[in-house]
Amino acid sequence: MPARFTATENAFEKGVDKITPAAAIKLIDDWEVSLKDVDVPGAKTIVRDLEALKKALGADQPDAEKIKTLVGKLAGETTKIAGHATPSTKDKVAALGETLASVK
Repeated sequence: MPARFTATENAFEKGVDKITPAAAIKLIDDWEVSLKDVDVPGAKTIVRDLEALKKALGADQPDAEKIKTLVGKLAGETTKIAGHATPSTKDKVAALGETLASVK
């Protein structure tokens, strides 16, 4: 999972407005693979919301408000799940939640 954190961090460091829908969908696909077997409260909700975000991003005319709402929801869910993460990833999960929350 550390590679997924690095790829996501790198994408956000460049600026969320610079992430193409295709690149965002690739990141989402990677996170879905990582989370599909995670058995902690909230993980399945995150996977469902990632799928919804992927569909929204892949639409012929992406709805910016819908995407913003989904990212905000994922921010809260990611922050909540950080408490259930392993000690080696807990801080990274929390930081990812904060990064998602900062998306405007």
